[in-house]
Amino acid sequence: MLEKTALTICIFIALIAAAQPELMTLHIQPMVQDVLCVLGSGFFLFVNFLLFAVIILSFSPLGGRKIGGEHAKIEYSNFGWFAMLFAAGMGSGLIFWGVAEPAMHFMNPPLKQSLYPDRLASSLALTLVNWGAHAWALYAVFGLVLGGLTQYSGNSGDICAPVMSAFGNKLSLHKKRAMAFAIKLIAVFAVFFGVVGTIANSTLLISKGVEVELGITSPLLIGTVIVSVLFVIYTLSARLGLRRGVQSLSIFNVLLAFSLLIWLLFIVPFAPIVKIALDGTGYYLQLLATGTWQFDSQLNTSTWATHWTYNYYFWWLAWGPFVGVFLANISQGRKVWQFILAVVGIPTCVTIIWFSVFSGAAIEWDKLNQAGILSAIKYDYTQGLFVFFNQLGWQGGVLIWSSLLLLLVFVATSADSAILVIRQLVQNQFKNESTLYAWCLALFMCSFALLLQQDEPLNRSIAILGALPFLAVFILQLAGFLKEFVRDLCA
Repeated sequence: MLEKTALTICIFIALIAAAQPELMTLHIQPMVQDVLCVLGSGFFLFVNFLLFAVIILSFSPLGGRKIGGEHAKIEYSNFGWFAMLFAAGMGSGLIFWGVAEPAMHFMNPPLKQSLYPDRLASSLALTLVNWGAHAWALYAVFGLVLGGLTQYSGNSGDICAPVMSAFGNKLSLHKKRAMAFAIKLIAVFAVFFGVVGTIANSTLLISKGVEVELGITSPLLIGTVIVSVLFVIYTLSARLGLRRGVQSLSIFNVLLAFSLLIWLLFIVPFAPIVKIALDGTGYYLQLLATGTWQFDSQLNTSTWATHWTYNYYFWWLAWGPFVGVFLANISQGRKVWQFILAVVGIPTCVTIIWFSVFSGAAIEWDKLNQAGILSAIKYDYTQGLFVFFNQLGWQGGVLIWSSLLLLLVFVATSADSAILVIRQLVQNQFKNESTLYAWCLALFMCSFALLLQQDEPLNRSIAILGALPFLAVFILQLAGFLKEFVRDLCA
């Protein structure tokens, strides 16, 4: 019943979006932005608290507990585990924004220069606020809440158990069933539309790369081919399952990403990259310590955060139920401190390195060679990566196609992981294989409907559509999780 309801609603929304696209641009997008204006700053502060809470937790006596309970066994190698969590988390976003976002903040600094006078360093620091420790901490909290850490937490990955704990024995059996149905339905919508927005966004970038390289000026044709190829890849991977499909693609992603990063380091000047990494990290730590607690006062225009930082954070919230269940499944047997280090510490360091290398190299190259990279980004930020790589001769061509392949597989990895989690949420067991293909098709239909709009801000609004109602579920999950921890410690 739950799966049929969720599938029907998702496909219905996809059909409406394709038939009446103005409903999204004229009504849904403004509505989402209005909600962000109201909730954004409060949720941002809330995530600040969660970041420091997980850091403290890793050093506390609770840091020695195991995900899944004391008898849980480790199922995946360290590298395979890290590859899956990183690929599922936000790998595609780093490719999309690696050059563009810091460059945009460099050209038009959102942070007050009286507080952060180094424009280049402040551009990286602000990008890291959007993509760094806060985002990964939110994922870590989801994984911990659903990780079965206490004897009262229920099964690992049970998205309803923490909410039921929050209410205790106050609900009848009928009300518990109705609430479980609603929680899972909201979680499915959050996961589904979060991934749909990511697919649509990534398709825009891949289309631009193919257009630049091959000279084909038909974005709709290229986009249709791309979402179709993605459909085939994530359907096949989801069909193969977690170990043979998702893990294999994730390991390939990480190896290709680091190969691309190292190759670029051999081509571009190294000193500017080190400088932006050190200076930007310094500003980032300053923001973490003081600036993010009074974020609006750090910005030239406080409304900027609604369209960028707050939008991002609700996007991470939309991915929360998917990434949380996924992390709980693949992290069995890992100690809490290891889990937090792998989910928050290491990805944040990789994010710093990635943005430093790509943005630092591109901005310095543009400065030295008058290459027009910043001008291209100002006109259309999806061009930035490819205009930069085109300056690098034959090696740039290899890097472009490697980036496109990496982005394609990163998106497919996120989609196949999401499909597996959605099916886990709506089924007790994977009994009906036909529904796997139905979910894959629904993702394709919604992604194609957004592709017709060619509107990146709209993609971001759709991506967080399911996160807005899920915020209430998340707060209840945290309340139940804390209640069970106190109960367990007092037992």
